[in-house]
Amino acid sequence: MRIWMRLSLLLCSILAFHPVQAQTTPDPVNLTALWYDQSQAGHGLNVVHQGSILFAAWYVYGADGKVLWMITAATRQADGRYVGAVNSFDGIPFSQIANAQANTNTHARGEARISVDTDGKLVFDYTLDNISQVRRLERAALVANPPTCTFVTGSRAGASNYTDVWWRQSESGWGISIIHQGDLIFIAWYTYGADGKAMWVTGLATRQANGSFSGELNRPASGTPFNLINGPATTFPVPTVGNFTLSFSDGQTGNFSYTLDGSSQSKAITRLVFVSDSTPVSVCAASTGGGGGGAALTVCDPGFNAGDFRTSLPNNGVGEVTERVVGPGTFQGQSVTVLEQFDGNGALTNRYYQQVTPTEYRTLGNEAFQNGAVVLTTVFNPPARFTRVPAVNETYTVTYTGTSSGSGLNYTTQYQETIKREADEVKSATAGTFNSCKFKRNIVTTTFGVTATVDTDLWMAPQVGTIYTRATTSTPGAPPQVLIDLLRARVNGVNYP
Repeated sequence: MRIWMRLSLLLCSILAFHPVQAQTTPDPVNLTALWYDQSQAGHGLNVVHQGSILFAAWYVYGADGKVLWMITAATRQADGRYVGAVNSFDGIPFSQIANAQANTNTHARGEARISVDTDGKLVFDYTLDNISQVRRLERAALVANPPTCTFVTGSRAGASNYTDVWWRQSESGWGISIIHQGDLIFIAWYTYGADGKAMWVTGLATRQANGSFSGELNRPASGTPFNLINGPATTFPVPTVGNFTLSFSDGQTGNFSYTLDGSSQSKAITRLVFVSDSTPVSVCAASTGGGGGGAALTVCDPGFNAGDFRTSLPNNGVGEVTERVVGPGTFQGQSVTVLEQFDGNGALTNRYYQQVTPTEYRTLGNEAFQNGAVVLTTVFNPPARFTRVPAVNETYTVTYTGTSSGSGLNYTTQYQETIKREADEVKSATAGTFNSCKFKRNIVTTTFGVTATVDTDLWMAPQVGTIYTRATTSTPGAPPQVLIDLLRARVNGVNYP
């Protein structure tokens, strides 16, 4: 009786899904994860795997460019694919939902067909609004060694990982997808805006001293319609629109408190179970291992956040430099993120103007300071471009040009970088003490036939990015000072090309 009550409350009202009898034998691969395409950041597919059913929520953008979420409950077929109807919804504005069904209208959009390729990527094949497309997605990792999800039966009250879909049963029609990795939780909150249309908000929370998780809520102002995405789906950084806290009584019950668009509320939530009590559900647990051995750099790099700061010892461990992310600004009429660099005496020495995308850092220009005044401005046209997450144990090369003000000097620089992953370390720095990803990096630049080489130890904390760097060898040669400044900016942190 309980299984059909759940299906009636959840799948019929939210998904317009006609339930089938779920198998009691789990599928061979647990697909619970946040799946995305690094080159198309700004949208993602949250998947929770129970029995032979995938509950998949796609947070994306509609034809009007506004945020939109769609859901399918896809059932495993004889050929190994998971197939299910896709729907979107209207509902009661999130601030007005109060112990009553939240969704008001269901819109049939089409069908999803989900499978796993031989390389481990998820094949998201769909026909929506009479448009057929295929996307290949990979599991998102927030930390160097993300948890592994497996199948279990029975209570999950003792679980210490909260990855799942969570809901409030008395308010069927909205929910939260939680991805829990290490001390980080990423959420995608599916609800409804003031106009009653589907709205999603995302957030990244960090573990607090009392065991709760707190962070900011982010919501794009607009994005590329789902069928036209062929690159970043929205602009970055995504605007901050509120904050939230998650606390958990045990592995099955918790509380979601938030402030969004001027509304503050607190909701009791539980894990969503859409199969019978005897059918396996998912539970995730930290994977074993030491944390080294070639993990991708992307899992350690959260990008820029206003207020971030870090300390570096760039010249063979001599000459402390502090770098701070000031926040948004403009340069040459373009929107940028402004970064400032200070010497050991606290004097401003450089200001950098950068644009950050999911795949690269673009430096538009640099201002050098002396005694508080700008003494040199460099404009990179086109911008100096660096991959945001250079591949570990591979060499990355790029050529960029620049023009210095005053002298009008034009130059071309060949840039080569190699990063090697080492075992994680606990590292203390100005930003705090963190369990950090550690890397060795080698950078070689050649300008006017002069080669400069720097070898650096680098520690990155997934919560805040680069926290400490230390140059171990440096042969700068004799390039123009502006090139030394540019090189130093790149060496001092992966976030500072």
